[in-house]
Amino acid sequence: MMMPLPGNDTEPAVLHFPRRAILPAGEASDYLGIHPRHLRAMRLLRCGPKTITINRETLYTEEDLRSFRQGLLNMVGVTENGGFYRELKPGERTAATEGDPLIRLLSRHIIRRKAMLVGLWSMMALGIGIDLILF
Repeated sequence: MMMPLPGNDTEPAVLHFPRRAILPAGEASDYLGIHPRHLRAMRLLRCGPKTITINRETLYTEEDLRSFRQGLLNMVGVTENGGFYRELKPGERTAATEGDPLIRLLSRHIIRRKAMLVGLWSMMALGIGIDLILF
């Protein structure tokens, strides 16, 4: 639902999704515990969490981020049952926090694997294209 900002009718309206927390890319990377450029790389390679685009701004739902994080942890057989790997409340991280080392490692692995796959497919397509041109 579109709601104008309080006290100012000239400002743009704010989108409000009931019961769904929507996070911009910076907060989403903090939520996952990774660097913002890793999240951007995953978005470009289409191997990251689902995104929502509103007015050319990429946003993430907290539910999608939670399921993506859990999928990464399930990939290596780790669970977050209230132990070290637990969900952080919004705003709990500070700027000094480096992030989650396991999630950073897993996100790098996904980025490398997807980039290698895209590179190999593009080399194969280029080779086939050159082959068709020459023969």
